[in-house]
Amino acid sequence: MTFLHYLGAAIVLGVIVGVGVLSGRGVRSAADFTGGSRKSGTALVAGALVGTMVGGASTIGTAQLAYSNGLSAWWFTLGGGIGALLLTGLAPRLRHAEAATGPEIIGKEFGQRAASLAAVLSTSGSFMSVVAQMLSGMALITAVVKGMNPVLAVLAVLALIGAYVVFGGMLGASQVGMVKTGIVALALGCCAALALGQVGGFAGLWGDPALPHGLYFNFFGRGVGVDLGGCVSLVLGIVTEQAYLQALLSAKTVRVSQLGAGIAAVLMPAVGGFGVLVGLSMRVTHPGIDSGLALPAFILDYLPALPAGMALAALLITVVGTGAGLSLGMATIWVRDLITPLRERASRRSQGSSGVKAPGADISAAEIGVAGIDGRRPGKPPDALGLTRAVLVAVLAAAALAAGADRGGLIMGWSFLSMGLRGAVAFGPLLAALFLPGRIRPSFALAAMIAGPLGTALGAWLLPGGVDPIWLGLGGALAVMALGFRSWNPKRRR
Repeated sequence: MTFLHYLGAAIVLGVIVGVGVLSGRGVRSAADFTGGSRKSGTALVAGALVGTMVGGASTIGTAQLAYSNGLSAWWFTLGGGIGALLLTGLAPRLRHAEAATGPEIIGKEFGQRAASLAAVLSTSGSFMSVVAQMLSGMALITAVVKGMNPVLAVLAVLALIGAYVVFGGMLGASQVGMVKTGIVALALGCCAALALGQVGGFAGLWGDPALPHGLYFNFFGRGVGVDLGGCVSLVLGIVTEQAYLQALLSAKTVRVSQLGAGIAAVLMPAVGGFGVLVGLSMRVTHPGIDSGLALPAFILDYLPALPAGMALAALLITVVGTGAGLSLGMATIWVRDLITPLRERASRRSQGSSGVKAPGADISAAEIGVAGIDGRRPGKPPDALGLTRAVLVAVLAAAALAAGADRGGLIMGWSFLSMGLRGAVAFGPLLAALFLPGRIRPSFALAAMIAGPLGTALGAWLLPGGVDPIWLGLGGALAVMALGFRSWNPKRRR
C-alpha cells in the first residue's frame, strides 16, 4: 500500500460517507426512514437490493471459492439472482398485504404469537449475518493495513455502517447502494477483463493444466447436494429477508419494485461471474497463495495504485452495505413487531387501571412506516424515528462486540447458520399468508417455524457431509405446512 492506494480508498470512502450523511436530510419521519412512505424510484429500489445482496461473500468469498473449487463458486450469486427474480413475482402480493415487515404479514394471517416468533427467529439469523459482515470487514482492513489493531478495525467497520444507514435509513441505503453498485461493478468488471488477459482469455483458462476440468469447470464440483443446497439457501434467504422485502415495499408502485428486482437479478450473477474469473486466473498465476486473498491480491498486483485503492475501498463497502441493510431490517422488525405491540399492551393496561395514557406509549404499528404516515400526532412525543435509530445503533454495537469476541472466527460458519435460520423459519408461513389466506390454521404455522431451524440444526449433525442441512430444515417446515393445508376444513372456523 502506497500513498496513492490510501488516497484512492479515501476518495471512495469519503463519497460513501458523504452520500450516507446527506441522505439523512431527506428523512423527516419514521416512515421515510424505514421506506414506508413509498417514494423510491427504480434506481433506488435496485440500489437498496444490490447494495445489500452484494457483500463480502459475493465478491471476496466468490473469488476465494473459485480459486479452490472453480465454477461451483458461482452458485452463491446465481441463487441471489434467482431469489431476486422470485421477488418480482411476490411484489404485487407484498404490496397488497399493506404491511411493512415479513413478520407483520405472517401476523395478519396467523396472529401476534406467530408474528413475534417469526420476528425473534428471523432477526436472530440476520444478526449472525451482520456479525459475519463485521468479521469480513475486520479481516479485510487488517490484511490491507498491516499491524492495525483488530479492535480498531471493527470500530472502523461499525463507523462506516453507521454512516451508511443510521442517518438516512432506507433512503441512505438506497442512495449509497446506487453509488456502491456502480463502483463495485466497474471495479470487478475491470479486474475480470485484466484477469482474462493475464491467462490468454477463456481458451487459456480452459487449456491450463492447473485447472482440472472435473473440478474447476464443474458446476457441482463440491457435490450436487452441497451446491444446490447453497443455491436454495440463498433463494430462501432473499425471499424472506426483511432487508429485501423492505426495499420492494419502499417503491412508488408495484411496477417500480419489479423493475428494481429485475435489475438486481441481472447484476448479482454478473458480479459473481467477475469474481469467478478472477479466482480462476489467480489459481493459474499465483497457485500458492491463501485463497481468501485471491481478489485483494489481484487488485494490489495488477491495478495501478490509485484505482487499486478505490477498488479495495469498494470491497470494504460491499461488506458495509450488506451489514447496513440487514441491520436496518432487524431494527424495523424489532420496532414494529416486538416493541410497538408491547407498548400498546402496556398502554391499554395503563388506561384500564388509571384511565390516563402514558406519554408516548400508544404509538401504533401503523404509525411507523406505511403509506405516508409519519409517526407523529399532535401533543405526543415524535419518538418513532428516534426509537428505530436507537435500536439500529444497538444492533450494530452488539454485532461489533460479537465480532470482536470471535476475532478470527469462521465467517462462513456464521453465514451458513444465518441462512438456515432466515430461510427455514419464514418461507412456508410467508408464502401461505400471501397465497393461501385462510387455508392453514395458526398452530401449523407456529409448528413450521419451529420445525425449520430445528431440522436445519439436526441436519448439520445427522446428514452426511455431501448434503446441505437446509434440505432437512426446509423439508420439515414445508411438510408441517402441507399437513396444515390438508387438515383445513372450510366449514370449521379457525
